[in-house]
Amino acid sequence: MEFHFAQLLVYDQSLKSRSAAVRESLLSEMVGNSAAIINLAMGTTDARTRHLSDHIYHIITFAAVTLCRLLTMYEEQLSTSYKILELDTLILSLVTWLHTIGLPCHAAHTLGDVVSAFHAKLRPNSHPSPYALPGWSADDDLAMHFPELLGLESFDFENSSLLPNWDPYIQGPTI
Repeated sequence: MEFHFAQLLVYDQSLKSRSAAVRESLLSEMVGNSAAIINLAMGTTDARTRHLSDHIYHIITFAAVTLCRLLTMYEEQLSTSYKILELDTLILSLVTWLHTIGLPCHAAHTLGDVVSAFHAKLRPNSHPSPYALPGWSADDDLAMHFPELLGLESFDFENSSLLPNWDPYIQGPTI
């Protein structure tokens, strides 16, 4: 997993340089590394999974968020080599997997919400996330607290509408 993560970070930095047109091989490597990290995590689940350190869950989250961003920005280019629906399904499967780990206060649950929110915001026309929380409006609250974790600085979005809507105060039922 660390090997794929290191490669993903290097490719992410290369993508940021924008010194040349984005090559299909770079995108393919990034998608492959992201999918490998996600599949490796979900494929090696056992009784010890909930005891993994938080940085492992952060790596998995970074891979999923990177995959969401790539699918959003390069969907047409990637659709020639990948089944986009399967990649969206992989991300949503990861959200479900993260929510099955430990207690609701576990880091995996929180990061599952992060992945779900990014997917819902960046990929609104794909399958809706089963964990999308109604009433969440995203300004840049939570996502901006962790820009280096989620790689937000990696892409210079002209339009912040590609960032998920976060509202730390979820509206509950009125009493």
